Amino acid sequence: MKIFSQEEKKQLTENKKGSSIVMLSIIFAAFALCITGAIGVARMLTVRSECEVFGRVWTKAILSEYDRHLMEDYAIMAYFGNESEVQSKIDLYLEYSAANKLNASIKGSSSELYGYELGDPKNFRKALSSSLASYAVENILKGNKRTKRPDKNNGNFGKRDIKDRVVISTLPSEGIRNTVDVQGIIDKAKSGINSSNIYEAFIGYSAEIAFIKKYFGSKVTYVSEKPCYFQNEMEYVLIGKIDDEVNRKACRRRILLIRNALNLASIYKDPEKLNLIKSVANIITPGPGSAITEVIIAEAWALYETEKDIDDLYDNRRVPLIKTVDNWKTDLKDILDTDQLRSKLDDESKKQLDEKGNEIKKIASFEKGKRIVKEGLTYDEYLMMMIMSLNDNVRLLRIMDIVQINMKYRHYRDFNMMEYFIGVRFSIEANGRSYDFEDYYK
Repeated sequence: MKIFSQEEKKQLTENKKGSSIVMLSIIFAAFALCITGAIGVARMLTVRSECEVFGRVWTKAILSEYDRHLMEDYAIMAYFGNESEVQSKIDLYLEYSAANKLNASIKGSSSELYGYELGDPKNFRKALSSSLASYAVENILKGNKRTKRPDKNNGNFGKRDIKDRVVISTLPSEGIRNTVDVQGIIDKAKSGINSSNIYEAFIGYSAEIAFIKKYFGSKVTYVSEKPCYFQNEMEYVLIGKIDDEVNRKACRRRILLIRNALNLASIYKDPEKLNLIKSVANIITPGPGSAITEVIIAEAWALYETEKDIDDLYDNRRVPLIKTVDNWKTDLKDILDTDQLRSKLDDESKKQLDEKGNEIKKIASFEKGKRIVKEGLTYDEYLMMMIMSLNDNVRLLRIMDIVQINMKYRHYRDFNMMEYFIGVRFSIEANGRSYDFEDYYK
């Protein structure tokens, strides 16, 4: 066993102390590095957390700037702006929120609103559906909060048109054409659709039909005291012309075609009416020619009944799709002196009609329906039925037209749906990392 001298023992002890100091220095340095790293990670997490929190707040701030008039008039939430304006607002929020708080390298923001334009039909459909979220759509469809218009209008209301080419060219439906499937409606009515199940058909198009009923007026009724450029808004959705009177007349013609065809079908289904027609035709046109006269009389009677139907619809009364004896309005003798009948008869038949008029009127008496008609459809519901036959996109685009026209008329002359947005998308860059945010009206 080696025996160390006193001097050697002292040197060995000093060497051990030196090694310990080096080791402790290394440990302290490593610990300092860990602390620095932990601080960096914590700082990074803090920046990330604050960016995410602030970003969500800023999206809400942008969306909170929805147009008040659009909201009050149609319950539609959308804000006016563009990408540069949104970016400027985000940069302003960044400057305020990041000052002495984020302690990070901020390189600014960028925004993109493409895909959120209110003028995009799919976005407007979402906004339209959201506008009715607080209402029971079925209650709107079955409710009756529409008010009959007074018989006389002030000024040129109901006869307006649009001549400004800029206004016309920026309408959402500009260049789109579609027509009503009148024959399809007639066929459906004959096959079973009636006033008792028409609401089931309406509910199939619930959001758009409910929106029209809640916000759009017609020739016969209105829903709000707010000024509207067109009186016949429902008629516009159906026809799409930029002339109020043209739309009204076009709708009247279509209702007349539908009612005339269905009234003629009702005549041919009623043996009593057919016997009366045959008896009168035999007197007016004896012989084989009476068959043609029967057709002329039936068509004239159906048209006369149809004109009475139109009068009732314009008075906000109900008219059934398929008539019965109980709700038939006119008498055969009522049409004997009308132009609808006489203009289609030959000279000999007219002579017989004049000479034997009293005899004919005695046998042409038909007991009209006397009870008050409670079933059937109103004028507005006939319009709704036709509106459902439109192409889905055409119907939606014309709804958008009315909203845009009224917003121009009531509030902003330069209102354009393509300048309004239902959502926001932007990103900010902090400490070399990009943070993306996106939100929209629910």
